Amino acid sequence: MNAKSIRLKDLLRLAFPLPVTWLAGEFYGERLVRWVAMRMDELHEGDLLLVEAASLNGQLILQAQQRAAIGIVVIEGAEIHLPLDVSELAILVASGTEGDIYSVQRQLLVVLINQRAALMERGARIHAQFSQLEAEGKGLEGLVTAMSEISGRGILIQDKRGWILAQHPSSALLSIWSNILEQLGDLAGLPDYLVDRRQAGSAGSVITQQIPGGLERLIAPVIVGEIARGYLSLVGLEGEIDDLDYLVIEQGCFVCAIEMARNKAIRETEKRLKGDLLTALLQDDLSPRDAGLWVQTMGLDLEQAHISLRFAWDVPQPPSRRRLETLVNGAVAELDLPVIVSPLGSEVICYCQVPQDALRPEAALALGQTVLDQASLEYPQAPARCGIGLPASSLEDWRVSLRQAGQALEMARRLAEPKPLYYSDLSVYRLLFQLEHSPELIAFQEETIGPLLALENAGEFIHTLEAYFEHNGNLSQTAEALFLHRNTLIYRMERIAAITSLELDKPENRLALQLALRIYRMLGSSL
Repeated sequence: MNAKSIRLKDLLRLAFPLPVTWLAGEFYGERLVRWVAMRMDELHEGDLLLVEAASLNGQLILQAQQRAAIGIVVIEGAEIHLPLDVSELAILVASGTEGDIYSVQRQLLVVLINQRAALMERGARIHAQFSQLEAEGKGLEGLVTAMSEISGRGILIQDKRGWILAQHPSSALLSIWSNILEQLGDLAGLPDYLVDRRQAGSAGSVITQQIPGGLERLIAPVIVGEIARGYLSLVGLEGEIDDLDYLVIEQGCFVCAIEMARNKAIRETEKRLKGDLLTALLQDDLSPRDAGLWVQTMGLDLEQAHISLRFAWDVPQPPSRRRLETLVNGAVAELDLPVIVSPLGSEVICYCQVPQDALRPEAALALGQTVLDQASLEYPQAPARCGIGLPASSLEDWRVSLRQAGQALEMARRLAEPKPLYYSDLSVYRLLFQLEHSPELIAFQEETIGPLLALENAGEFIHTLEAYFEHNGNLSQTAEALFLHRNTLIYRMERIAAITSLELDKPENRLALQLALRIYRMLGSSL
């Protein structure tokens, strides 16, 4: 016989499509298998005995032990009960086998005699199985389930940011799977060449990583168009990763790439359709009936309100608008919101669905903040701004909400506002914005705080006044916010009153100062 020795557990993993069920002697999995027999008179020391479930009995087990067999493989059948205690050999049940017992023996012997050929054949079967799942539209969830069933390991698919797209734990990792997902939730632990998606696309290798807690994983980039679109991980106990796991992740990456490419094409088509819809709505190119049908086709509910958000970079040489659009789409996906997104000149606009009776559009505010946070993280020197209009209860009001969002965005730029600016929160700025080009506006500012602005230390006085009004005229709170002694603040307020010739204890004078300060900030002045 030209058989080569192979560990029992490796033989079983390569030969059978699903993990086996161990009834006894799992620790014998490390022993080497010499041959696979189906008859007792052919069984020798170190051999594996293959039997049907109906044949398993106490006498057969005793005879197998007397002949120093390594174990007994039972072809899946009726419920199996061990007839006696077993301590000298492994007994296991093979699940998912195809054909009769002779076919199963050939399957085992192919692996035993030529492991390389067996690996190639198993890889082809795995590829065919994964491709069938993809063709049937099972998606990434179906794929990770199949990968976990074949390998007996935990499987995780992440997108390019590290967000989880699909995952499936193994039975051995079920109790700690949530901790594992938390550990692997970002890409900080990856080598630089894998984090760089273009470099990862050219490398395309599978690497092994240790994970705290006695674990390790295989991780590989999912390549679409020579760029990494995501990452596939296979997680198991340290020291358990074997050739079958490499087969699973290699074939899994291939089919993941097909699925991700298809999903990306679908998303791009949806984005174009949504962009076309917004253009048609805002240009009033659709009848009310057609507009309503199109909006519903895009997944929005006309019984709810919709609110406009506008995003833009706020630097002379900004990152691309496409990058901003990607950030917005990423936030929409993360928050799982019903939103239409479309570019508009240098901006990105979107309409977010919100409840009709909501006091504040929390979903829209959360969307805006998520985009700004991610933009700040990726481009700390290139802030993004967001303006949000009022909810529109009908399609006819969408253009009104867009205009309001534009005004809020402009004010966010002028005020260097790091948070989304909601049109309703603009307060008096809404009025001042309408008077922006009025000579009276500038004259009012000059008459009220002009003497302060003419001083070298004008910034000190302006910041003091803003803090004073922010704390509703409370001197103790204002002093604390400015890190001043209360007496120092009182002296400074007296100086402001003297310079402006305004008595601060009069309500009309305090109102005039607040308006002048807002005019000053609105016009984009800075100190």
